[in-house]
Amino acid sequence: MNDLQKAMESINKAKLNAEQCPLRPEFHFLAPANWMNDPNGPIFYKGEYHLFYQHNPYNDKWGNIHWGHAKSKDLVYWEHLPIALTPSRELGEKHCFSGCCVNDDGIPTIIYTSIGFKRTPSTGAEQWLATSSDDMITWQKSLENPILNRDIHGNLDLRDWRDPYIWKNDDFWYMTLGGHIHGSRAGIALLYRSKDLFQWEYLNPLLTGKRNDKITGKNWECPNFFPLRNKHILIVSPHKKVIYNIGTYENHEFIPGTWRILDHGRAFYAPNTMIDKRGRVIMWAWIQGGGTGGWNGCLTLPRIVSLGEDGRLKFFPAPELQKLRGPHIHFDPMIISSKSNGILRNVRGNTVEIVGKFEFIDADSFGFKFFKSIKDEDENIDNLGYNIKKNLLWADKERGNVDS
Repeated sequence: MNDLQKAMESINKAKLNAEQCPLRPEFHFLAPANWMNDPNGPIFYKGEYHLFYQHNPYNDKWGNIHWGHAKSKDLVYWEHLPIALTPSRELGEKHCFSGCCVNDDGIPTIIYTSIGFKRTPSTGAEQWLATSSDDMITWQKSLENPILNRDIHGNLDLRDWRDPYIWKNDDFWYMTLGGHIHGSRAGIALLYRSKDLFQWEYLNPLLTGKRNDKITGKNWECPNFFPLRNKHILIVSPHKKVIYNIGTYENHEFIPGTWRILDHGRAFYAPNTMIDKRGRVIMWAWIQGGGTGGWNGCLTLPRIVSLGEDGRLKFFPAPELQKLRGPHIHFDPMIISSKSNGILRNVRGNTVEIVGKFEFIDADSFGFKFFKSIKDEDENIDNLGYNIKKNLLWADKERGNVDS
């Protein structure tokens, strides 16, 4: 039994336990069982969306990182496929870290960060390439690996160098990778180009953060870089948060604007994007959590990314998700006060979409509790609230201080 067969056998054995967990998400994408984290290499290929992800097929903790794989015709219903990448232990490879997938003149091509038993994430990362000749079911790693290592930077002492993101412009492929320069205490995204995805040229830093800056952090993971209208967007994940910068890009130089938080959710990390055949920028990110029933981690619902008139990114659920809607329940307008209770008492279920319009009279904040237990009114209460003065929407478990 080879490594791929062992991994698939482990997943199949764990599936039943994971599927029976009452807290397992029903709308969000997640692995059949066990651990998952970053979304990787989303791509539209031959009429279907393909999505890869960081995956440990052996248990619900981080480790033994493989690439899981699934496909969908509509962004809603996903078919799990065989694991795409397993660590090549015979070559000293320990983990297949994050990366991307591109269509190279009909050849699906993955480029990812390879970590070895003797090549640590901090100083030994390499960039490896794999291709598929059977419509992305099986993958073959190139005999030319690594296609890129740290030596390309000369005397630049890069650390935690990983997570390639690739796009094509005219006759060249371009790539950005994240990390930091040793001792800089600031994240960096670097720019490279290639004619064939195998031979790469280092161009220059795309952008460097400020030393010891609280917003931009000390190291950048999972950089994404893409055009939106007449601007370019750089997204990086500097540990425990995700930030973005809207700027202009010309002649391999990115002139940044203002850094902003992309999502204030504490469990949101390592987003990845793709541009589909309709020109939409679609984003997924890793939602941390789980580990209670044979699964750990899932992805956000797919979001459509746009640029608002106020110069900030806007996010909307992919309209395809409306397929998940069931019976509709309508409520007439009502006044909600601090004494209101049970206003949606007849609405029950683990998966509910609530669409509401609110007008404020004299409250500084408002919110409501949901997901109450039928047997115990105080069990499993979540809160959703909005602070009017701060223009802040929040969702949290067991959080109070709302007017209603």
